[in-house]
Amino acid sequence: MSRPVRDRYLFSADRKVTEYRDVLEITPGHARLVTPSAAARGLRWVGSVVLFFVWFSYAGILFVILTTELVSPWLAGWPGLLLAGLGWIVGFFLLFLWWDRRSLPLLADSPASATELILAGARSFGTYQDVRARNIRGEEIHLIVDARAPRFWKAVKLLEGPPAPAR
Repeated sequence: MSRPVRDRYLFSADRKVTEYRDVLEITPGHARLVTPSAAARGLRWVGSVVLFFVWFSYAGILFVILTTELVSPWLAGWPGLLLAGLGWIVGFFLLFLWWDRRSLPLLADSPASATELILAGARSFGTYQDVRARNIRGEEIHLIVDARAPRFWKAVKLLEGPPAPAR
């Protein structure tokens, strides 16, 4: 079974002139740089706090379970706590990466401002891309885009297609 073709890619993008990350949105025939609204940033922050509160609560519950006699002897005490601590830290890092990527639509769908871009060039550095673009007024914009090369170049190929209807 083949996967459907995506018609919208969102990437975190950094500019030197902003203090908060922008979102690079690429759709068929269009690229735009979206600056999230204060409400969207606040909602993302609240979602982050709730998500991480749940994760920290999980650590407390895990600690209580591992210090009781409900677990097998080889997992009770220090071995279990060390394994649980290591798993918790790795999970926390993975949760952070997952939430950072999954909350991009929230930021892109309620912009404070959006700038149409014409991509002039890009250099790939594996996990991030150095992108040069121009806005419709001709001003050059330098972006550092947080994305792996295959996903980014697949999105750039969308720019060659017919334009999508305006949002």
